[in-house]
This record gives sequence, structure tokens and C-alpha cells, in this order.
Amino acid sequence: MNHNPVEKRQHIGIIGAGVSGLRCADILLSHGFSVTIIEARNRLGGRICQSDELGYTVDIGPNWIHTWDSGEVHPIWKLALETGTPLHHWNERQLIYNSVGVSLPDDEAGKLSSLLWEIIGEAFESSAAANKRDNGRSIPREESMYDFVKRRAGEQALDSNERELLIQMSEMWGAYVGEPVWKQSLRFAWMEECCGGEEMFVESNYSAILNRISQPAREQAKILLNTEVVSVCTPERRSPRQKVELTTSEGNIHRFDEVVMTTPLGWLQKHPDCFWPTLPLKTSAAIKNLKLSQLEKVFITFPSAFWMTDMNEDTFPSYTNWLTPSYAEGTNPARWPQEVWNLAAFATPNKQPTLLFYLYGDCSRYIVNSIHGKAKEEKHAFLQAFFYPYYSRLPGFHAENQACQPKAILATEWLKDEFCGNGSYCNFQVGIEDADQDILILRDGCPERRLWFCGEHAAPFEECGTVAGAYLSGESAAKKIVGVYEGTMQDE
Repeated sequence: MNHNPVEKRQHIGIIGAGVSGLRCADILLSHGFSVTIIEARNRLGGRICQSDELGYTVDIGPNWIHTWDSGEVHPIWKLALETGTPLHHWNERQLIYNSVGVSLPDDEAGKLSSLLWEIIGEAFESSAAANKRDNGRSIPREESMYDFVKRRAGEQALDSNERELLIQMSEMWGAYVGEPVWKQSLRFAWMEECCGGEEMFVESNYSAILNRISQPAREQAKILLNTEVVSVCTPERRSPRQKVELTTSEGNIHRFDEVVMTTPLGWLQKHPDCFWPTLPLKTSAAIKNLKLSQLEKVFITFPSAFWMTDMNEDTFPSYTNWLTPSYAEGTNPARWPQEVWNLAAFATPNKQPTLLFYLYGDCSRYIVNSIHGKAKEEKHAFLQAFFYPYYSRLPGFHAENQACQPKAILATEWLKDEFCGNGSYCNFQVGIEDADQDILILRDGCPERRLWFCGEHAAPFEECGTVAGAYLSGESAAKKIVGVYEGTMQDE
């Protein structure tokens, strides 16, 4: 149902058909605007997409839903429930291997893990308190969360071995933010608090959720696929009858009353020259200041889940972590830690004999650069050799058993995806001075130029980097445009 349909049906152009663009279109359409979505890919969804290369469908983009504890309904969780998308709550068991490949006793792993999360919680609290006290200035901008963990680890009643294990375990934070923990700004740790509520994993895939989000746009908006925008020409100040002109790679020009950029942060960073005139200094600085993380995934599927003794009980640890391995010098001389989630823990029919490795930072860049452009067989051989030292240490593994030989391996390659900006999502790294203000600047957009921004990098602070953040940022940008026209209709 339309709310106060806009006189003359102002025409809004949205660049990008990811979650933020689709949600933005939904709100605008409901208020009577005419909407055209221009998408460089041949599909909707942006970083939400699936692959069938393993013989079943998996999300190669987001997998998780991080809810909050504010009392408000979480939009993506709500959509998951409405669409019947099955969600998994991981058990709290974990399997930790030390640097020589020996598994820690359960009680020691549990003790250190609990202590680590207490320290990370303290880091959030310290960061939030500093932000409230003096905008974080009391925390040096070069101080990392890793520095905080090491300092607190030294204050615990631990022996030297336990202390070293605790510090090594802190590296798992990299899979949350996409870069190593020593790059994570302590000053802005409060912006990475993972929302504070339940964390759920999508057992099947995001396709039903995406279908629901995209329905209004598919039914009411004009959607141009395979259309890449290369130039955005805006007026320098808002005045009646002026338009924003978009030029595509084929030389076509489209004119709109307002334009919403949902292009990822990495794309904005690589294409500052696409804007004419150049963006305001504060906006271009905000885009440059924010950092882009690198998170990739590798799915390894076996004939059966050899690591589980009972497929009907969720007793095997959901999470396994190999700490700074010293036993894979030939394939991993940098000793990047590895971690997996057990997809065989899902309920039928989504249960699969698959291990999902999360890679971040330099390790993810190394993997992608090593396999990109290679034939499928070459990729399989390289990935099997790289990950063998880790999965071969799982219980039940026997090299001569065919059930222990990978039958399919799928690795993401977001690093090489130009339309994703050759990266994953925004990250607040050491050295950044005013991350929160940079996000606010992007949220504000350039209304005087009829130009707006949305995406996970323009989301509510604690939702940056999430699907919900992208969704809410699209909603926010649309509401701001609605507000402009409701307040200035006589001038327009």
C-alpha cells in the first residue's frame, strides 16, 4: 500500500541490486516513487548468492544471522521465520589443537575459551567506556584488541603454556572481522560487538530470504541487469529540475531525480573518479579511511562424516581450531591458524558431510591468489594439499579409507570480484581516527547533490558488515529521500 504517493512520481535510480538496494527500493516503491535498479551482475542479491558445485546448494556469501538484544525484532531473523528458512544453533563444544597438532583436553579448552570471551567482553566494555568518556581518545589509535588480550592474559593466574595458548586462541577473532586480531582497533572495538543476541547459522541457504526481500522490486521496479555504471554526474547543489546522470559502460545515459549508491566499500575505494564533480572532501575521506577486510570460505565435502561416531546426535564439537600450526611448513610456513564448522551437525535434509573452513587476512589472499584462474582439478589438488594437515587430525581419519578422501572442494574468490570491490566488508583497523564519524558521513550521503549511500558500510554501528546492516541502511536511505520530498514538494 502506498503512503502519500509522491506527486509527479519522482524517479529514483539505485545502483546495485544487493540487499540494501532491494530494501531501499521496497520503501521507495511503497511511498509512490518510480524506481530503476541498475545492476552490473546478471542476477539479484549481490554478495548473497549460492553455488551447486558440491552437489548441493550452499551460500558462498553470508551464512550467519547475528541478532541483537535490544528488544526490537531483528529483520533478517524475522524474514527467516516468515520464509521457513531453517536455522541452526551450534552446540557449545569445541575442539582445539595446539601448535604441534595435539588436541587440548576438553576441560582446558573450555576454561581458556571462557576466559578469552571474558577478556573480549572486557575489551568491548573498555572501548565503549572510552567512547562515552572522550570519544575514544584515551585509547591510542594504534592500540589493537590483540594488545588488550595480551595485557589481560599476563594478569591471569595462568602458567606460561596456558597464557601462550590463550593468546593464540585470540586469533580466532580474525574470522569475525576478516583480518587478524592485531589489526583490529581497540578504540573502535565497541563497533564490532556482534549485536549481543543469538547467533544462528542458515542451514539451507539465503535464497528464500532474498526472494522475499526482492519481491517488491521484481514486481514494481524497473531492473537493468548486466549494466555497469561507470560515471555518476551530480549537480553541485540541489535546485529544481536538476537531475543526476548515470553513464553505463555501453555509453547509455540515465537521468534520475535522486541516486542511491549501494556499491560495496571496496568498489567506492577503487572508483573515486566515477563521480563528477568529485565527492565532498569529508565523504571521500570517509570512504578512504574505512578499511576493507578479506574473508573467504572453503567447503570440503567427504563421502561421509568420518569425524562423527553418531550421525543422529549433535555431540561432535561444532567448532574446531588449529592454533598456529608448526607441522605444515611446506604448505603453511606463515603458520596461519585454521578453523572449521561442522555442517554434518545440521538437521535432515540439510545435514552434509562437509567441513567449512573460514579464512581471513593474508591466508585468504594467499589461497585465492593461488587458485584463481586454475582448472577445477588444479584447484582441488592445491586445496586438498593445503588443508590435509588439519582435517587429517580429526578423530576417525584414516588415510587409506575412501570416506576420508574429499570428493568435492569449493573455495570462494571474493578477492577477485570487481563488483564486490575485491574484498568482503568494512573493518575498523588500528590507525583509524574517527571510524564512527566516517560511518555517519556515509549514512548522511550528499543530499545537496541528490546522492545517497547505503550498504553494510553505512549501517547502524554494531551492524556494519552484516546482512541486517545492509538491509537497515537501505531502509534508512529510502526514508531520508522520502523525507526530502515530503518537506520540499513545493520547491520541487
